[in-house]
Amino acid sequence: MNLQDECFLYMCGIIGIINSSDAAEEIFLGLQNLQHRGQDGGGIVTAESGAFHHHRGAGLLDIAFPPENFKKLAGSMGIGHTRYATTGKKELSLLQPFVDSQAGLAIGHNGNIVNYHAMRESIRQSHPDALASGSDSELILWLLGQHWQHTDRNPAGLLESIQYAASQLVGSYSVVGLAEGVGLFAFRDPNGLRPLVVGRREDEGKVAFAFSSESAALEFIGFTPLFNVEAGEAVIVTLAGELLRHRYDVANIRHCMFEWVYFARVESDIDNLSVYQARFNLGVQLAYQVKQLGLMPDIVVPVPETSRIAAIALAETLQVPFREVLIKNRYVNRTFILESQSARLEAIRRKLYPVSSELKGKRVLVVDDSIVRGNTAIKIIELVRRSGAEEIYLASTCPPIQSPCYYGIDFPDKAELLAGKHTAEDLPQVLGVDKLVYQTMEGLESALQTDKLCKACLTGNYPTDVSYGESFSKQRAQEREVAAP
Repeated sequence: MNLQDECFLYMCGIIGIINSSDAAEEIFLGLQNLQHRGQDGGGIVTAESGAFHHHRGAGLLDIAFPPENFKKLAGSMGIGHTRYATTGKKELSLLQPFVDSQAGLAIGHNGNIVNYHAMRESIRQSHPDALASGSDSELILWLLGQHWQHTDRNPAGLLESIQYAASQLVGSYSVVGLAEGVGLFAFRDPNGLRPLVVGRREDEGKVAFAFSSESAALEFIGFTPLFNVEAGEAVIVTLAGELLRHRYDVANIRHCMFEWVYFARVESDIDNLSVYQARFNLGVQLAYQVKQLGLMPDIVVPVPETSRIAAIALAETLQVPFREVLIKNRYVNRTFILESQSARLEAIRRKLYPVSSELKGKRVLVVDDSIVRGNTAIKIIELVRRSGAEEIYLASTCPPIQSPCYYGIDFPDKAELLAGKHTAEDLPQVLGVDKLVYQTMEGLESALQTDKLCKACLTGNYPTDVSYGESFSKQRAQEREVAAP
C-alpha cells in the first residue's frame, strides 16, 4: 500500500499565542496541558521578522522537545500542536503544525475533513504534486495558500482566504494559524464540532491573546478565557494587537458530546459549560436510571480517570458509599487512543489493579464514562468478579455508541463498536455483568444543558455529508494490518 495515498485523521490539541515575550516556552507549557488530546508527537512554529522557526518531535512532549530546541524557536507569536493519529504511521512528516514558507502561512488543525479524498483527487488533476503528505490538514493549508497569494495579504484578504477554504471543506475543523505580515488567526467549522477558545492577558500594559482547544491550557499560562470561537467564525489578532471577528458561514451548532463525556480535561470549560459540572450532571442523571431499575448496590466504583466525577455524583444521589478500589498505574497511556486492539488489551491488563478486600461479597456498581469497543469494560468486570464481588452492575454515563465517528474520535468502523454489533438484550452477557445501565438520550441533553449536540455516534444522524466515511474505515483497517507485527 502506498502511504502517500493515505488520509490521516486527528483528534488533537492546538494552541496559538501572539505578543508573548517567549512564545515557544508558553506554547510548550500550554501543550503540556493538552497532552491528553494527543501523545504521538508535537510541534511548535514561531514567527520572527518574516521568518518561521519550527520543531517537531515524536512521543510525549518532554521527549519531543529537548531544552536546546527552544533556542531556535524565536519570536513573539507562534502556534503549537499535539497529535493523536487515528490512522496512519507515526511519522515526523505528519506532525503539525504545517508550514508553507512561500505563502507565509502555518496552521495547526484539530478535526477531520470528510471530503478530503474527493478534494485531493480534484486538486491533483491540475496540481499533480500537491498534497504529498496525505494529510487533510495539509489540504486546509493548501486551500488557504492558493487564495491568499492572490490577495493583498492583509486582514481582509486573510478573512477572504479563510472563507474560501472553509467553503470547500466538509467535516470538523478547528484551526489556528500564522499569517506573515498579518498575525495570528483561528477559525472553526460551521457545526462547531471541535472546541476552540480565545484568551487574553495583560501584563504591565502589554496585551497578549491566545487560542486553544481547551480553556485549562490558557489559564495555566496566565490567560483569561474571553469567548469561544463560534461555529462558522474566523478570528484574527493582528500584529498591532487588534482583534477582528468575522462570521463566514451560517452556524448549525452540533458540538461533539464526547468532549464532555470523555475527551476534555475536567478543569476546562467547553463552549461555556464546565466539563466538571457536565460530568457531575451525567452522574446525577444516571442515578435516576439506577433508581428506576431498583438496583441496590453496596458501593459505587469509578473506572479511572474520567468517570470519577460522575461516579461521585451518582453515589451521592443514591446515598451509597463511593469507593475508589480500582487503582490505576499512572505510567500506562490512555487505552482508548492506542493504535491496535492487542495494544489496548495489554495496556488494560497493566493499567488497573483491584483492592479485592473492598470488593469481596459486595454488590458493586461500576461506573464508566462510555462503552466503545468494550475492551476496558470486559477486563474490568473480570477483575471485579475475580475479586469476589457478589453482583456487578455496570453503568455508562454515555448512551450506547452504535455508529462510526468520522469527525476525529477514534471509532470510524461500526464493526468495532460493541453496541453496534450486539442487541441490548445480549450486551450484559457479553460484558459479563448482572445488570447494564446506559445513560438515556434525554439524560445526556439534560446533563449537557443543550440539544445542540453532535450525537451521530449514538443515532447515526450526521450533521454533514459522510458519504466518503466508508473509505476512512477501510483505510484505517488496512493501515492496522500493515502496522501489525
